[in-house]
Amino acid sequence: MKTDQLIAILSQDDTPPRPIAPRVMLRAGLALAVVGTALLAALGIRPDLGQALTNPVTLMKWVLPLTVGLLAMRACMRLSRPEVTRVPAQTVLAFVGGAALLWLVSAMISAREGNMWVQMQGNTLAICLTSITLLSMIPMAVGMMVLKDGASPSPLRSGLFLGLAVGGFSAALYALHCNEDAPLFFLSWYGLAILITGALGALIGRVQLRW
Repeated sequence: MKTDQLIAILSQDDTPPRPIAPRVMLRAGLALAVVGTALLAALGIRPDLGQALTNPVTLMKWVLPLTVGLLAMRACMRLSRPEVTRVPAQTVLAFVGGAALLWLVSAMISAREGNMWVQMQGNTLAICLTSITLLSMIPMAVGMMVLKDGASPSPLRSGLFLGLAVGGFSAALYALHCNEDAPLFFLSWYGLAILITGALGALIGRVQLRW
């Protein structure tokens, strides 16, 4: 077959590409559900979960990560199309991150002298960082495999937003177990874990999502 004939045949193929967004959310979501269920089965759910959800400050342990996850996933899905130039969700995401940072700084300033590190460190710092980060790895790998079928105009940002999304959702899942309710703790270490997964996603996406 001549090259011009092949080009003509390919140009006539008007089969629409399979949508990326539903597959990423379904497959990465299922992976997160499976890994999260296993983690919670091993660590357990905090016994006072119902009471914790009625406390506005403690409730932010779920509201902030879920907001980050939803906004980052929205940005990631929008970047799966090559014609996209604007990603409004990333602006809102930056605002949420800035607000969380301001809250952290305010909490550090208002903490009593000598008590700031005690509140920030808590008793489960290492478990928190490790659990959220590891919980994110499989869903991020699954999501990255699906995103390879797309054509992102910015592979690094696509990977970044995917990492932030699974990091946010993983932090919200881990919060079902965690009883460290001091804002200095969850703002610091949930935030750091989410940023770690975002950075890993950016590094992987820069390589894996090129086209």
